[in-house]
Amino acid sequence: MKRAHSLAGPLLGALLALGCGGPSDGDGTDHGGSAGGEATGWGGADLVAVVRDGAIARIREVEPSLDVDQLAAWAADPSAAPALGDRVSEQVINLAVAAAAAGEPDLAQGLVRLVRERARNRNNAYVGTTLLSELARRRAGSDDEARAAIRAVFEALPRNRFGGATVVFQLFQNEGQIDARVDRVRSQLLSLDTATSALFYDAILRPIVANRPMFLAVIDEVRAAHDAQPEPAAYAFSTVDLTGAADARPLVVAVWDTGVAEDLFAAQLFTAPDGSHGVVSDPTEGQRGLTYEPGEAVVTEYAPFLRGIMDLRAGLASTEAAQRVLGLMGAAQDAAALEALEQNLDAVGEWAHGTHVAGIMLAGVPLARVAVFRSAWAGEARLYHQRGPTDAELAAERENVRAIARFVREHRVRVVNASLGFGRDYVENQLRYEQDAYPTDAAVRARAELVHQHRTESWREVIASCPDTLFVVAAGNSNRDIVEYGDVPAALSLPNLITIGAVDRFGEWATFTNSNPELVQVFDWGVEVPSLIPNGQTVPLSGTSMAAPNLANLATKILAVRPRLTPSEVITIVRETGEPIGAPFYGRIAHEERALARARALPE
Repeated sequence: MKRAHSLAGPLLGALLALGCGGPSDGDGTDHGGSAGGEATGWGGADLVAVVRDGAIARIREVEPSLDVDQLAAWAADPSAAPALGDRVSEQVINLAVAAAAAGEPDLAQGLVRLVRERARNRNNAYVGTTLLSELARRRAGSDDEARAAIRAVFEALPRNRFGGATVVFQLFQNEGQIDARVDRVRSQLLSLDTATSALFYDAILRPIVANRPMFLAVIDEVRAAHDAQPEPAAYAFSTVDLTGAADARPLVVAVWDTGVAEDLFAAQLFTAPDGSHGVVSDPTEGQRGLTYEPGEAVVTEYAPFLRGIMDLRAGLASTEAAQRVLGLMGAAQDAAALEALEQNLDAVGEWAHGTHVAGIMLAGVPLARVAVFRSAWAGEARLYHQRGPTDAELAAERENVRAIARFVREHRVRVVNASLGFGRDYVENQLRYEQDAYPTDAAVRARAELVHQHRTESWREVIASCPDTLFVVAAGNSNRDIVEYGDVPAALSLPNLITIGAVDRFGEWATFTNSNPELVQVFDWGVEVPSLIPNGQTVPLSGTSMAAPNLANLATKILAVRPRLTPSEVITIVRETGEPIGAPFYGRIAHEERALARARALPE
């Protein structure tokens, strides 16, 4: 899963997913494509075979009852197909990329349409825009016909989906950007995932870049048509401020993340009798504080880009901040430059993330005191970069989890916000760089499964051992079903855990939000949410990372006025008082006024 808290890596992957619905690795970092066939196994025909064989095998693995021999027929007539789960939909999109690369545009288009029409996850009704628009261009007989065909693809998108689905055309500006990813993908093990990425970059994005002026001109035309129409009404999110409330009581809450800038929350920072403010676990020399410090030079250079990154994720490519980020990314012309850029953006994201979360969680509840749990492994792009965790590191993670559980119980922490998460696919992606240790994809997947099970047990242990504490968890930003993929801690089912999805400013599912009809029943504001970053600036960021602390903030308020409530009772109040989300989506948007009114109506 794309880590719920990360900013830089998931930007690229999220943008690709919005437009293509497919190739990006577990943390959203893309891995390039193959510009040719110099390396054995990386030629176009070889990659098509790898993707086709691998995708069919994966579908049979995850959905044995599905008749894969019917895929071509269903592509021609999606109405005849059964409903498709997210893991099947992912592989059908991979097959569409392979079909496009193999010169089979009708099949490629049909497979995308199949997912759009038959995916259970209705966010997938909008996948594949990048692929469909390039296919439309290829099939046209003239430039005028091509522009008209591309326009039809873009005009099929709802207005609030258009911006995010077309940012990819702004992001990739030149061949050098693609070449940089070519070099990096070839440093990984050849697999279904890396082969799909290679085909996507070479067969889809490379010709798009070559015809970029045409695509941008059509995007501008469609955007102008949208701008000429009245702006849709924004959703009115409910909020309550307990400042000065006579019935509010003090309580201790916590942010489990990549760090919190203590000076910004001095008045609300929890201090234990031993003088500690929480639990910090970071093996990096000199990194013992409550905030990860990437260094003044990195912060000075890259913190100004946070706003632009989130503008792009929200589909706002024309803002000054977004244009600055696009310039930065367009200048990364080789693998080394790309690597340095992404590491620096990840570093400043880790620096900013937990503080931003804390600002959301503490708003309007001045009697709350916040403890800080900073786990360096929560920011895996730094700690486990291009490798998986060792057994010793997993043991250290387990000890960190247990130390946090002890702190929670000893100091009666009532609410813990955890805007972080892990999936097998993220670990698999990192392990593919370790080809000496894991020379086959079977070895990669076996090791990733061991790591994932260890982490699942760790999360289950800490949450189950703190039954009086409510854990509020971000669903994740991969537009997928958390149960199908087994993402943790989001997919755990425990009476004191609630998993939160994100809605946009119109009250609809955010394009990136993870979901599941049983476990993700509550959603909250998660797009362009303003809060503090460690330098004191207020910046709007996006993700289920922002939706979760909005809900944790509500839970904190409920417990402030009715401290006797159990976690499960708080969850019930939140679920029952939420505002239903309109079809084709499901779930409820948390409603603070109704939830607080329900809580206050209960006896003290």
